[in-house]
Amino acid sequence: MEEENEDAMFVFLSDVWLDQAEVLEKLRIMFSGYSAIPPTCFFFCGNFSSTPYGRSQIQSLKGSLKALADIICEYPSIHESSRFVFVPGSEDPGPGSILPRPPLTENITEEFRQQVPFSVFTTNPCRVQYCTQEIIIFREDLVNKMCRNCVRFPNSSLDIPNHFVKTILSQGHLTPLPLNVSPVYWAYDYTLRTYPLPDLIVFADKYDPFTVTNTDCLCINPGSFPRSGFSFKVFYPSNKTVEDSKLQDL
Repeated sequence: MEEENEDAMFVFLSDVWLDQAEVLEKLRIMFSGYSAIPPTCFFFCGNFSSTPYGRSQIQSLKGSLKALADIICEYPSIHESSRFVFVPGSEDPGPGSILPRPPLTENITEEFRQQVPFSVFTTNPCRVQYCTQEIIIFREDLVNKMCRNCVRFPNSSLDIPNHFVKTILSQGHLTPLPLNVSPVYWAYDYTLRTYPLPDLIVFADKYDPFTVTNTDCLCINPGSFPRSGFSFKVFYPSNKTVEDSKLQDL
């Protein structure tokens, strides 16, 4: 089934700032383009607000999700057959910067889930099992933290993605950093382990987009959607290939 279903594709976006009109417009363009062949799943990673602080944050986020649900409903083929997975970022409503992060609370997502039934608000990191493949999605600005705390810096900035991926996979942990740099709930540390290696790890980081394969584990970073010129990644599980995509101005 996995090999035969060549139309299966997963779309990954990070920093989906739903409070920005331009981001919502780009999402509308993307849904319009995909409406003929709906992807299997859209993965939206936080932060879901460009200005994530203040008393009105939760109310604002509920309104932003309502606007997204209205756009999705404009495209019946996507609304009926695609799934939507939301992975929270460090500045979304929740327990600060400690990992792992719980999902967005039900009082924020209730209206959205009523309008878009095939939606899942999940933890950060989250794991997806698709047929024989395991996928980890992790939303954390980790590359800069690793560079600031590394023992030996790469010779060239072009080597940073390769060094970064090799370090993560060799350590067998998504955040091989001191607890004062990246705090972890000790009882849930096992959720951050990468052994045995999955088939795909999505590092939703604000660093430049990259695609690196190491020891048969494919690692990708879609980059920050608004900051990288509205770029994102598309993964085809039937042949394990990744496509770099970008939304151009009409």
